[in-house]
Amino acid sequence: MSAILVFLGGEGRNELGSWAGDPAYQNDDEPGVIKAHLQRTRTDGWRILGAREWKGIRKYRGHGRLPSHEERAVHGLVLDAKENGAQVVAFVRDQDDDPSRSEIIANAIEQARTYFPGIHVVGDTAVPVLEAWILAMMGEPGTESLGKAKAQRLLSERLITTTAKMVDEASANRPIPEDATHLCSWLTQAKAVLT
Repeated sequence: MSAILVFLGGEGRNELGSWAGDPAYQNDDEPGVIKAHLQRTRTDGWRILGAREWKGIRKYRGHGRLPSHEERAVHGLVLDAKENGAQVVAFVRDQDDDPSRSEIIANAIEQARTYFPGIHVVGDTAVPVLEAWILAMMGEPGTESLGKAKAQRLLSERLITTTAKMVDEASANRPIPEDATHLCSWLTQAKAVLT
């Protein structure tokens, strides 16, 4: 059986590891948090084909009117993954200080699953930011109710300040608080697709 081909999308090095940056220089040398999350659900039988940083995603304009920049980005990422021969696209987008972003991203994912059959989408919004997901993976409850600055500060206070340290925490197999609903949803999607 051949490996499942996965295409990643994220905001930068923390999410993508050495898959961040120009495709000519992407490699599998340093994992990012997304790869660690995928490995948490299945350690083998898949491989990363490529990746795109959020700011570099070609914004999709097909299938009628997509009013939101975020919707066009999700659809553009899925199309990019499909054009590169991936079977799965896995991404995380920070909510930051935009409370409507989670719903927009969720709707865009559902649309993409309809518009691009044959490619599986594993995606969600890190509420409020990726650092909150790392705190949740460390067993911290209530992370989705933290503000962006507080989540970042709490992680920094725990001396988790590098991508490598984030990956170590994301790789640990600790129970995740049930109130980390977006993280739990992402991991459930990954498990359904990879196993």
